[in-house]
Amino acid sequence: MVIERLSFIITPEDRTQDFVDADQVVWEPWLQQQRGYLRKIAQIYPGGRVDLRIFWASKRDLEKAAKDPIIPVLDVQLRSKFLGVYQRLP
Repeated sequence: MVIERLSFIITPEDRTQDFVDADQVVWEPWLQQQRGYLRKIAQIYPGGRVDLRIFWASKRDLEKAAKDPIIPVLDVQLRSKFLGVYQRLP
């Protein structure tokens, strides 16, 4: 099993749950169609930080999903659905 971790800073800070909800609506249907996808959990921290952990059966499954050309489209959908600002952390 491989765990992919994505971290974000959400502005305004009180919109972190809104971000998690929007992410769920946009990304979950796509993730459920990906081979090897197991589950995703979100953790909210003070200061507007949100960590998403996506569990994959294997590194190969993660790498294959990461190459899907629809990913930029889903990013745009998330930005249009979430009425705040988010920045992905390295």
